Amino acid sequence: MKIGYFTETYLPQTNGVVESINNFGEELVKRGHEVHIFAPNPGIKEYKGMQIHSVPSIKFKPYPDYKIAIPLKVKIPKLDIVHTHGPFSMGVYGLYTAKKQKIPAVSTYHTLLSEYVSYLSKYGERITKKIAEEYCEYHYRRYDSLITPSNYMKKNLSKKLQAKTTTIPSPIKNNLKPVPNAKQKLKLQKYKKIYLNLGRISPEKDIDTLLKAAPYFIKKNEILLIAGKGPVLNELKKQAKQLKLKNKIKFLGYIPEETKTTYYTAADLFITASKSETEGLVAIEAQACGTPVIAPEITAMPELITEGENGYLFTPDNYKELARIINYHKFPKTMKNKAIKKAKQYSIKNSTDKLEKLYEKTIKEKKHKTKWRIFK
Repeated sequence: MKIGYFTETYLPQTNGVVESINNFGEELVKRGHEVHIFAPNPGIKEYKGMQIHSVPSIKFKPYPDYKIAIPLKVKIPKLDIVHTHGPFSMGVYGLYTAKKQKIPAVSTYHTLLSEYVSYLSKYGERITKKIAEEYCEYHYRRYDSLITPSNYMKKNLSKKLQAKTTTIPSPIKNNLKPVPNAKQKLKLQKYKKIYLNLGRISPEKDIDTLLKAAPYFIKKNEILLIAGKGPVLNELKKQAKQLKLKNKIKFLGYIPEETKTTYYTAADLFITASKSETEGLVAIEAQACGTPVIAPEITAMPELITEGENGYLFTPDNYKELARIINYHKFPKTMKNKAIKKAKQYSIKNSTDKLEKLYEKTIKEKKHKTKWRIFK
């Protein structure tokens, strides 16, 4: 198959959507498929066997890490199927390409757009949310098939969209596994306990909830590591200073892919307070390295965590409950094995098998419908 991925976000950005595209794309290439990625000015022409096509773009001022694509004069090869990864200009352009080439279009509904309207408007958030929801409904009903990374996401769609939606989790890399002597390698062996939060440092990740909880659970010879970059990093650093926990909270900045696994393994607990996780890839990655997860009981997180087996859930925004879980629950070694077992469900092989079958089925159905129209 010749597959076209149309996305607003791609390298050098690092986020769940980029991870999903690269993990699926690399595996599809290994299986003999041809993968073309159309993205805003990635600065590369090839990545792990995938062909990268640069699309002109402008910066998105509310969030400079992101770009708005302006798909003008982009040469598109003949494809068998279009797969978009967002409802904005590249999603629209993907639909246009599919219609022009008379091929099927599928899309992954990665994100609840309504949860991110704060980037677009500081005022009238309720109205903006409603507009976002209605736009998504209009955009996504035009696809032949839809993909959601979790059952939670599927349930949030309208009945019309649910009817053509398949849950296919975004996979995690095969090399994610416990690293021997991780604490020593990072020179963190002096700490009795290490707590880790890793991901994009942005408002929807609710890291301020974690900081509010910190004074209630961080004890002597313990440290909270916050890894990542994003628009609220400086604001959170100021907030952490006000807690007067001396050197018990450390902001690591961006962690390279090759080091990420070592940090996951070194951590005794991975903690997220985010209420916007449509799958929770970083929580799955942490579990692959044998680290139990504490997360809010909302969105897709209950699908990842079984209480007392591979982690614990707390009431969203309740930082005191989060602290109590850490203080009053034990985290035995059996949790490590169960966390690793859970993460195996999200292997590249399992998820790509499902995606490949969906592509084949959608192409076959599209050809059948086209034949039937001609016959009629």
